[in-house]
Amino acid sequence: MYPEDLGKIHVVHVIKTMMRVDEVSGGEDAHDPDFQREKNFTTRKVLELLNSAGLGCAVDKFHLAYGEPSYHIKRLAREINADLVIVGSHIKEDDWMHLPGATTNCVIQGISSDVMAVKV
Repeated sequence: MYPEDLGKIHVVHVIKTMMRVDEVSGGEDAHDPDFQREKNFTTRKVLELLNSAGLGCAVDKFHLAYGEPSYHIKRLAREINADLVIVGSHIKEDDWMHLPGATTNCVIQGISSDVMAVKV
């Protein structure tokens, strides 16, 4: 990867939740101060983690979503016309076959981008 390619990288962090009122209505509740505080805190923490690992990410390339991870990952991949989607996969210690997790399997199903699963 070349330095000029780093500006093309998008990062999505999805907080898996039960269906929220704002998801049903199609938008975030910008007037809820707790929601905004949670969103700002999470964004800051994830960006700090990326920076500490040497993987700087521009704020406009960071996407925070609430809901079903596979849905939001595939939606964003379509929107930005992603060539490659890298998914962190939580493999259970006692899984002797080392199969990817449910979210990774759901992302792989029906996506037009290439997918790379990384054990986390």
